[in-house]
Amino acid sequence: MKERRAASRYNLALPIEIRIAPDIGPLRTILVETRNISTHGFYFNVAQKFTVGTQFEFSITLPIEITGAAQANISGKARAVRVEETGESHASLLGIGALIESYQVSREESVKTLNQWAFRNVPEVLVLRG
Repeated sequence: MKERRAASRYNLALPIEIRIAPDIGPLRTILVETRNISTHGFYFNVAQKFTVGTQFEFSITLPIEITGAAQANISGKARAVRVEETGESHASLLGIGALIESYQVSREESVKTLNQWAFRNVPEVLVLRG
């Protein structure tokens, strides 16, 4: 089978929030983890019913280990382009291949990282008094 992907995929397990607007009823939020990701899409496993063509919103927070000193949040809209059973060991899960249709990236300074830097760079006496 010929490879059809237009972008390289990276095997990254990142937490992702999926929001699906059903035809009738409130917005559903599902927390899952990516199995791989590229600039055009991502793949994840889910226990909920999905069909090819399902449109949803997503939000991924890239950890500081990947981005450096600032956290990056990627949010946008995607569409399921592949839905498959994951196999016998995960019989209740579906594998979803999602195509990113639109996205935006925002960066936030991580308070935790700034605090860790501050405490490492302040003499111990000052930390104890603070």
